Amino acid sequence: MTSNDPERSAAEPKLNQPAAAPPVVDRNVFDAALAKQVAREKEVTRHNDRVSAERRRLPMVEVENYTFEGPEGPVTLTDLFGEHYLLLVQNVMFGPDWEQGCPSCTWAVDNLPANMERVTENGIAFAMISQAPIEKLETWRKRNGWPHLWVSSHGTSYHYDWGWTRTNDQGEEWQLPGYSYYLLKEGVPYLTYMTTARGTEAILPTAHIMDRMVYGRQQDWENSPEGWPQYPTYG
Repeated sequence: MTSNDPERSAAEPKLNQPAAAPPVVDRNVFDAALAKQVAREKEVTRHNDRVSAERRRLPMVEVENYTFEGPEGPVTLTDLFGEHYLLLVQNVMFGPDWEQGCPSCTWAVDNLPANMERVTENGIAFAMISQAPIEKLETWRKRNGWPHLWVSSHGTSYHYDWGWTRTNDQGEEWQLPGYSYYLLKEGVPYLTYMTTARGTEAILPTAHIMDRMVYGRQQDWENSPEGWPQYPTYG
C-alpha cells in the first residue's frame, strides 16, 4: 500500500522529473516488447480468475452479532447490512489511544469509489470499523470529508477475536489493516473472506494506476531499473 501525510487527504505530488528514463527504440521494437508484456499480464489475469474461482468456493463461518458504537448510538453487525445481504467492512487502523487515523488506511479510504452507489446497487453494503472511541472516529471522518458509516468496536472483543488487534508476549499491541467480507443469511452474519497487508491492494485503484506508470509507485521495495526514483513506503 501507499501512505499519505495524515494532515492531507492525498500525498504531495512528485513534481521533480527524474533524469532516468527507458531507452528510446523504434515503433517495431516497442510493439514487440509491449506484446510480450501484455502476454505476461494476460496470464496474470487468467491466474487471478482461477484464484477468484477458488475464493467463491471457500466455506464460511458464523460471526457473533457484535454491538458497536455508531455516531447515533449502538449498531449491531447485522445493522451494518442495512437492506442488503452482502457487506464489505474496511478495518481501519485507529487505536484507542491514537489521536489520528493510520495514514495508509486514510489513503485507502480516499481510494474508495466516488460513487458508492455502484457498490450498493449490487447488494453490497459498506462500513468501516475501528477500535478507537466513536468521538475520535467522527472527528477524523469529518476532517477528511468521508460520508461512510464508521463504527467503533471499543469495548468489544471484535478486534481481538478476528486478529485486527494483536498482542505479543510483552503485552504490546499492534493493529492490522484489511477488509472483511460478510454474507447475511436468515438473519445470521457469516464471514466469507478476509484479507490484510498487500491483499488490500485489490481494491485500491490508485496503486494500480501507479503500477502502470513508467516509474511505478516509486517505493523502495520495488524492483526497478537503476536510477528510478524510490522513496520509503511509509516515509
